[in-house]
Amino acid sequence: MLVASGVTGAGASTARVRVPDLVGLSRVQVYRVMRTDHLYFTTRGPGASSDRWRSVEAQSPAPGTVVARLSQVVVHVWMVPARGPRRVPDLVGRSRAQVFRLMRAYQLYFTVRGAAPGRWAFATSQSPRPGTLVPWHGQVTLAVALGRPTHPRPTNATVTATVSPPVSVTPTAANSRVGIATWYNYIPGQCATSYLPKGTTITVTDLATGKSVTCVVTDREQPGDNHVVDLNQTQFAELAPLGQGVIQVRVVW
Repeated sequence: MLVASGVTGAGASTARVRVPDLVGLSRVQVYRVMRTDHLYFTTRGPGASSDRWRSVEAQSPAPGTVVARLSQVVVHVWMVPARGPRRVPDLVGRSRAQVFRLMRAYQLYFTVRGAAPGRWAFATSQSPRPGTLVPWHGQVTLAVALGRPTHPRPTNATVTATVSPPVSVTPTAANSRVGIATWYNYIPGQCATSYLPKGTTITVTDLATGKSVTCVVTDREQPGDNHVVDLNQTQFAELAPLGQGVIQVRVVW
């Protein structure tokens, strides 16, 4: 769905505006803000196709980004009101891939300082400190560095600590794996793994509830930890609330 601000006239395409913070706003509020700021937006996620969504869960570009007037903002929506606050995870010593995965799971933004953006290897410090309660989609500042940490985290230090209650299951079949599942905005019915060929159909079962979904592997994620699948947003929501971010699952193919 594409919504226009209705701005016309000479110079409209060259003017610059800052992307507003839409996260947590209702559908009516988003229409009003984007019309005022002379920006387009397109929606993705549950309820987007039917215009039944109720709140904004994420956006791209991030709030405050300077863009041309009449630019388009991608708004990720959900059919429930905005989620509440969450605690900042411990990011120090984690690799860039682990930081991205954790922050996506916790639904928080982050900025980096220290090394060249996009080239840093691991986090050396953070603010606020781990355990601090921040608003949903709050921002964490990381000091980062190149190379490898002097005291790296153990290889088994993963985001599984966020899963409650913890589940310990040992897979017994050659065609299954047990680990954590996260979500990202992707094509419904499709998912990502680091170990299965594209085109493989898998069944993902939430070990806490017994609920299952089926998807086709069409994307590749970076290997590491015990992360076994990255589900699309819609199918993760069939297993658990998106705000939970991480669940313990069994993948069978």
